[in-house]
Amino acid sequence: MAKKGKHTAQEPADQEGKSKTLLQRLRVLLIVAVVVLVVAGLTAMEDGTHLAALRRWLMYGESSSTQDFHVYTADSDNRYGQLGTGLLVAGPNTIQFFRDSGDAVYDVPVKMKNLQLSVGQRQAVVCDVGGDTLYVLDPLGVRRTMNTDRGLCYYSARLNSSDYLAVTEQKNGYKATVSVYNSSGEPVFHFDSYDNYISDAVVSADCRSVVAVSLESQSGVFASKLLVYDLESAQLVSSRLIRDGLVMDFTCSQDRVLCLCDKRFVAAGLDGQILLDQAYGNLYLHDYALNGDGFCALLLGRYQSGNICTLTTYDAGGAQLAKMELTEEVLDISAAGDYLAVLYDDALVIYTRDLQEYARLAETNYAGQIQMEPDGTVLMISGASAWRFLP
Repeated sequence: MAKKGKHTAQEPADQEGKSKTLLQRLRVLLIVAVVVLVVAGLTAMEDGTHLAALRRWLMYGESSSTQDFHVYTADSDNRYGQLGTGLLVAGPNTIQFFRDSGDAVYDVPVKMKNLQLSVGQRQAVVCDVGGDTLYVLDPLGVRRTMNTDRGLCYYSARLNSSDYLAVTEQKNGYKATVSVYNSSGEPVFHFDSYDNYISDAVVSADCRSVVAVSLESQSGVFASKLLVYDLESAQLVSSRLIRDGLVMDFTCSQDRVLCLCDKRFVAAGLDGQILLDQAYGNLYLHDYALNGDGFCALLLGRYQSGNICTLTTYDAGGAQLAKMELTEEVLDISAAGDYLAVLYDDALVIYTRDLQEYARLAETNYAGQIQMEPDGTVLMISGASAWRFLP
């Protein structure tokens, strides 16, 4: 009976503990449900612009303002990239990285002539095109340095959004070679080209393919060919010739390849199908932005110099999204996420992909370059300093 009485006395406490545990679980479930509903609602509203505003508020704590950012070594050959929330500045003599507060994290002395900067998810690569050195970096410093064989040179080095690195370089006995490294720096693909000069390469967004650009000649006219290789089997799975066009810049967006050529703009599938082949005709290419989330933009003008231009956006499949006539001088354009930033002579304007105005900044403080970020912020860059605009 004593044992029974003792056991009976503990039951209310056990029930109370179980009730508290159940209540805590219900609270957690309620909080999770509310967060999911808020995120879903913000994503659905205005194509996710409210969600982007929430992300900016959580990260920076302010809105509709500018933040001082960095002061760095001024050089007209500088290349800029945002790595995390910090700024990477690559110059001929130094590579500098600054925290969001403006404090310098590292300053690496280098000696490079023709800089190429490519930023992935958590890493960046700085390549001396025509030189023999490249650097893979992250916010903490140099992860590794790579060099070609003596007397040879790099043609390009590009990171994709998963930090897979595609490197194109010279190799004795071949016209070119392409190597791919995963985010840990381990080699996962290698191809030696006997027949074609390979000028550039990039890994697809899903990290299953590598797209290379070879230089061709057809009927006495220069051309480019897209070569798509499977990373696992190292086999050529598709190819497509771009007639009368030399690829100057390109990117993989989803399962599409967007190619900016000297005389035309081409969108193609990884299977080699041409989705868009638009010649510039009698228009001049003034600027472009290829890195929107599933969209890109071209700025074409009637004259080689002047303010009368047409700004057009396309989706990754080559379909035209919107077009706008401009009569103001455009200094730079940049795309990321769902936004396109245009730096005019007297203002910065952020547009959505369908060229609807989203935000405007009147005082640009002599900025000459911009970098749109996926969260809707814009990095404003002048000769020796940079700052962020928070719409």
